Amino acid sequence: MTTEPETNPDHNEVASDAINPDATDPIEHEAFLVDLGIADEVIDATPPEVMEIVSRLAAERATADDARMRALADFRNFQRRSIENESRARREGLSAVVRSLLPALDHFDMALQSVGAAATIEQVVTGVSMVQGELMRALEANGITLIDATPGDAFEPGLHEAVGVKPIEENDAALEAGSIAINVSAGYAIGDVVLRPAKVMLVAESVSD
Repeated sequence: MTTEPETNPDHNEVASDAINPDATDPIEHEAFLVDLGIADEVIDATPPEVMEIVSRLAAERATADDARMRALADFRNFQRRSIENESRARREGLSAVVRSLLPALDHFDMALQSVGAAATIEQVVTGVSMVQGELMRALEANGITLIDATPGDAFEPGLHEAVGVKPIEENDAALEAGSIAINVSAGYAIGDVVLRPAKVMLVAESVSD
């Protein structure tokens, strides 16, 4: 003869809780509603299932608020790191330019020393030319190029800046009016970015008698 296993109400309750581990205590639900500022009489009149929904939504909101604050903190840290990286990159770039200019400064020192030793004009010119060469090599090493402005070339806005007009002379007969007559000062560019346009004087329009 077999006997039916005795049912244990307490055992069933424990099993039910194990099936739904996310279940919260009604007291916790009520505490959530109190934190939300809901009046006691409203809480008393609220069905338990509604209290559970409201408390769950409140918990989700708190989780979302925490996530937002963490995201905001991460973004502020990202901004700080970006500023630090930009500042470091600027210092490194400036350091590279200065290092490339040091040989030119050395040649300046040698040129000045030679002047103090009563050097000839030719020696001074040679020293200055060496300094110029060192400066140009330093610019080229940093990706900086000269903007060409040869007499007779067409004037190109953006690359050239007209600072005046040169009257036509006999040796200007082969130059077209409006073209470049004199390169006043060199222009420089780095890639497609014009650092300074070349300053030029243009050939004047011919005037017929």
